[in-house]
Amino acid sequence: MKHNILYTFRRCPYAIRARWALLNTNQVVELREVDLKNKPTELIQISKKSTVPVLVTSLNQVIDESLDIMIWSLQRSNMNILFRDANNSQEISSLIDTNDRVFKYHLDRYKYASRFNIEESETHQEACMRILLCLNNRLKEFSVKGKPLFLVGAKETLADWALWPFVRQFRIADIKKFDQNNEIKYLRSWLNYFCTHPIYKLVMKKHEPWNKKNKPLIFG
Repeated sequence: MKHNILYTFRRCPYAIRARWALLNTNQVVELREVDLKNKPTELIQISKKSTVPVLVTSLNQVIDESLDIMIWSLQRSNMNILFRDANNSQEISSLIDTNDRVFKYHLDRYKYASRFNIEESETHQEACMRILLCLNNRLKEFSVKGKPLFLVGAKETLADWALWPFVRQFRIADIKKFDQNNEIKYLRSWLNYFCTHPIYKLVMKKHEPWNKKNKPLIFG
């Protein structure tokens, strides 16, 4: 196989953070956009989960967890020590774990309330806000000290990369309310850093669903 291959879906926050890491670490992949209602046989055959993102490396290694794809990307770059900061590894892991297990649970039930229990939408929105306020307070602390707005040690780390696509998804659920909420003004500035980043448009660019008749779409 000539290229690393990434099966992805444009709007999925897990896939977004995988693409973000790949692009920021200069990893070249063949991008395969997946129609989730008509998943390609190739994806189903290589991953029991059959959910995006899935990376198939040029050595035929299958990596089907977004966080593992991010770590794989960093390990192949000169950014690994900086972004996986050993001194703060437990703090980074804790933030990501809370996001992936707790925040995502409530986010789905708030943003897609009609699929779950629409009467509990506000409860889940409030649960999300409690987590976002905690993140905001972390950022506020660094701002008071005149340091950059990042989640751990005022340095950009894996935690920032792993969380921002989910905060973005929360914002999309009610953009006006999010943008006018001054309780999270530091978090809004932090999210804006990623959404106005030079590579954001490349990460979020629309592509037609892949099929094996397509020419390879090289990403990176």
